[in-house]
Amino acid sequence: MGTMIERQPRILAFAGSLRKGSFNRMLLRYAILGAREAGGDVEELGPEHLTLPLYNGDLEASGSFPEPVEAWRARIKQCEGLLIASPEYNHGISGVLKNAIDWGSRPPNVFGGKVAASFGATPGAQGTARSQMNLRICLSAINVWVVPRTVLVAYAKDAFDANGELKEARQVQALTALGRALVQAIRSGLAGV
Repeated sequence: MGTMIERQPRILAFAGSLRKGSFNRMLLRYAILGAREAGGDVEELGPEHLTLPLYNGDLEASGSFPEPVEAWRARIKQCEGLLIASPEYNHGISGVLKNAIDWGSRPPNVFGGKVAASFGATPGAQGTARSQMNLRICLSAINVWVVPRTVLVAYAKDAFDANGELKEARQVQALTALGRALVQAIRSGLAGV
């Protein structure tokens, strides 16, 4: 087990989508609310933070990373937890999210020892179930402990009202509970495992 964290755990929240009207970005607010209620210091990152060059080993040949990658890595390094809203593209995680993970995992791996909670929304019937499994495999490979529960929102086009709010109270409760669970996992010493 890692070290117990008594202060406010630092958490980054982001969606693996660059789209303006991303359903997954709309989901973030609920998990962020839960994490903040539990005492987390949450920073939400916009899509511009994940607009990174495609991973290419030649770009790190000089011993440093491209500037946007350095900024991304610095943000990850400074947090203990991650709230990740993952869309599902072709039964897997988005290229944007995979690319960001790949850049962060380059030696030295800035993801190592973090705790993550993942969830997602999709217009289809599966509610990102397959991308959540894929994301867990990727994160486990780079020493990130993932909160066992997740929240899957299917038929996302109908899940939100005209103001972009989730219609179902149980989904709101599940997402805020997931945010709280992330903070509890960090505080219990899972960060740094």
